[in-house]
Amino acid sequence: MRAKAAAALGFFLLAAVSAGQTRGAELKAQKKPVYPETLATGQQQGNVVLIGRIDKQGKLQDLRAVGSTLPEFIEPALTAAKTWEFKPATRDGKPIDIAANVAIRFRLESKIRGQIARPILGDLSVSPADAGGKPSAPEGFPIRRGADAKLHIEASLDVPPDPKPRDAKVLAEAVSPRGRRVKLFERSVAIKPKHQEVKFAFSPPVGTDWEDGVWRLAFTVEGADAGGGQFWIANDPARFDFAGALRKLK
Repeated sequence: MRAKAAAALGFFLLAAVSAGQTRGAELKAQKKPVYPETLATGQQQGNVVLIGRIDKQGKLQDLRAVGSTLPEFIEPALTAAKTWEFKPATRDGKPIDIAANVAIRFRLESKIRGQIARPILGDLSVSPADAGGKPSAPEGFPIRRGADAKLHIEASLDVPPDPKPRDAKVLAEAVSPRGRRVKLFERSVAIKPKHQEVKFAFSPPVGTDWEDGVWRLAFTVEGADAGGGQFWIANDPARFDFAGALRKLK
């Protein structure tokens, strides 16, 4: 049986959303992770969800796992992601650091492909948005409190396939640097028969009292952990040390 590790970035790497040479990061080189032999032999599949940042040189830095189907997948996922190369994001023509939400899938090339033990994120995109929920800057860009009215979040949830249609109750919360929890999304999403993935999007408002720093995103499905992500926010993002704040996360 041939094993394959499929890597899926948790951001869409879109072109510029606004003028003035402002654009998102663009992937240039992506090494696939090594599938752990013991898990391949045992026909176990799953995902790893990482957060970090893409720096001004286009490298993924300060990576950490915030969700995994099996802990044995984490090390090969981190090892591979650290080698990825990007064309860095720019604002007004100048390179900037941006938040990175990364999901890596480990899948077997066989008839059981996609059969995972439990629901977990397979993709996550977070962007600043206007009052209508339309992205106002590329993915991963910091939220400007007082200027960006909402977040625009697009999520892909990988689920165990089932021959019957079903609903899954999804809860998404934002967790502040001080541990305050804010409910952003709570809804049942419909999963079609035999589908291994369900996509949904939402645009919650940005609180005027949200503190500066790195905010975590926590997703649960039917009350069980399903991974998470992050977004950055500040009154003046250009002057805030998000890299330092990311390193201090517990």
